[in-house]
Amino acid sequence: MAHGLQHAVLTGDYRRGVQLFAALKRPRAQDYRWAGVCHLYLGNVLDARRLLLTAVAQGDQTAHIDLAGCLRFEGEFEAARQHLAGLNIAQLSSRDAALALREAAILEQQCGEVSRAATLLDEAWSHAVGAPPLTQAAVAHSIGLVAAHQGKDVKAEAYLRFAEDQADPARRVYVQLARAASATYLGKFENAQQHLTRAQQHIADCPLAAPLLPYGWGTWYRATGRGEQARAAFGEVIGLAREQQQPETEFYAQLWLVALATAAGDRILERVSLRRARALALVKTPRAQAYLDWREGTAMVCEGDARGLERLEAAREAFQAAGCTREVVWVLLHLAEAYDRLGPLEAAREALRGAADAHVMLGGQQHLAPELHGLKQTRQRLDALGEHEYERVLCAPSQQTPPVAHVDLMTLDSPAILVNGQRARLQMRKSIEVLAYLLRHGASPLVTLQTEVFDGVPPARAKNYIHQVRLELKRLVPGLSVPYDPGAQVYRVHCEGVHLTWDLQEVRDALLSTSPDVMLTTKFNVKDFLRGSESEWVEAERERMSRWIVRVGLETMDTWYNEGDYAKCLKLAERLIEVDPLDEGLHDFLIRATAQVKGISAARTTCWESQAFFAREVGHVPPLLERLALQLQQQALN
Repeated sequence: MAHGLQHAVLTGDYRRGVQLFAALKRPRAQDYRWAGVCHLYLGNVLDARRLLLTAVAQGDQTAHIDLAGCLRFEGEFEAARQHLAGLNIAQLSSRDAALALREAAILEQQCGEVSRAATLLDEAWSHAVGAPPLTQAAVAHSIGLVAAHQGKDVKAEAYLRFAEDQADPARRVYVQLARAASATYLGKFENAQQHLTRAQQHIADCPLAAPLLPYGWGTWYRATGRGEQARAAFGEVIGLAREQQQPETEFYAQLWLVALATAAGDRILERVSLRRARALALVKTPRAQAYLDWREGTAMVCEGDARGLERLEAAREAFQAAGCTREVVWVLLHLAEAYDRLGPLEAAREALRGAADAHVMLGGQQHLAPELHGLKQTRQRLDALGEHEYERVLCAPSQQTPPVAHVDLMTLDSPAILVNGQRARLQMRKSIEVLAYLLRHGASPLVTLQTEVFDGVPPARAKNYIHQVRLELKRLVPGLSVPYDPGAQVYRVHCEGVHLTWDLQEVRDALLSTSPDVMLTTKFNVKDFLRGSESEWVEAERERMSRWIVRVGLETMDTWYNEGDYAKCLKLAERLIEVDPLDEGLHDFLIRATAQVKGISAARTTCWESQAFFAREVGHVPPLLERLALQLQQQALN
């Protein structure tokens, strides 16, 4: 009977699982866990929580994974984190390791840490490949959601399709809703409608997803210009979310109502929905705060309140730091409107240019009409643009955009451009450097490129070389070009149907992230930036990035050391010494963390090695290391 209960869970037959558990005379701890999972997917959140707590109390530590998911549904994010924190991934089965990492990733995503979520899901997938198909489907579903959030729609579709093929009926509903959302954001409304219709046909298989179905229809109605139906759909979401105690779902539905009300000038609905959104106090994540700042800031600007600009800027900064480029585009459009209304106009132009840049980085695929609908002055500004002006990329209908290609600019190892994973066969040695310079410094005039990238090369020859680079990139990387703007007399990077990623930008995103753990996984080989180049700007960028990495690393280790996370300190110090071997502060943390993790004897050896290294490289031992050596001899290291 107990084995049958586990089989019911692993095959997605949750109603059968509930029946089997009820028939057990002496349930074991693991039986309580499986029964809790069944109740959770059937929408019985309180019963699920009670059963999972019982499983934990009776000694089934893996039940913490499912209990974290249950708490997440109820908006208790910090409590969910605590249940995951005590798990040792290395000691779990492939299935449980994959699910634990997936749950941690979902929490990071819902808190706005999209890059961190993607990293955790990569690790989860490495465990999932050795787990049952339903586990693979669950992880693939989450990878697809995060990839779509990052604008990587080709990757998202591949993983979501895989998840749909492998999923049980309940999971399949979630996957269909995710595919519908992705298609809606891309303006593929017919595809989105098909996915929503299929999800609607099977929603009885997954009662827990009931609020998400009208949520999907609400975003679809809004995107297709059907405001009244969108209002009704989000009203339905709110009722269902309250019934199922899903405060986060209600929170975002209230904010969609705010957006609809603000665009329509309905100040009563706007105020009521904002008040309710603020009242959902348990939804306390950076992502939720950024969304609230965005919608409330827009509402304040419409009332002529300049404080709304601060709220919108705060939302932009939060989304940018978290790697939420899609939301950055949307908020920048609202900032352009706000500055157009309240001034200065130059800030409006800058916001619009920033929105265009972020939109291009996403491959130009996002359907922006729903956000532009309520931004009258921004629409007028876009309509007034000349045919060849850069910001017109914000006007292009997504249906006219060719399929997105993934282009990876690799500059931290052997320089290369990868198109859909395949190395482009570049002949011009400076092609990648020209591209990297323009991405780093923005639109630049010819004379700047000649002096910064082609220093020492005759101007005429440098100009011809740039022309050859432009032709090569256009030929080998479809959709990526370096056009010349005769009006502004500058070169810039232009993407059309391309999702461009840059490894150096990923390092920058990690340093700006609010999640310090990314410092343990991000590749920091910035000394190899554009290996082989001797340009002064490249040398300066290597040094600047190295100093930035070390500075953030020292601040992070200081926090970790004070909190007792000595193992993390040790790992990060070992990584960062490769970036700057002569930074005394890194050696300080390396030695002190070694003492805490491996003992005084190991710390003495490490200290001796550091002293020998400095003596060999610079001819003297820093006083800081001499003091550490003395403290180690006296065994008084703090």
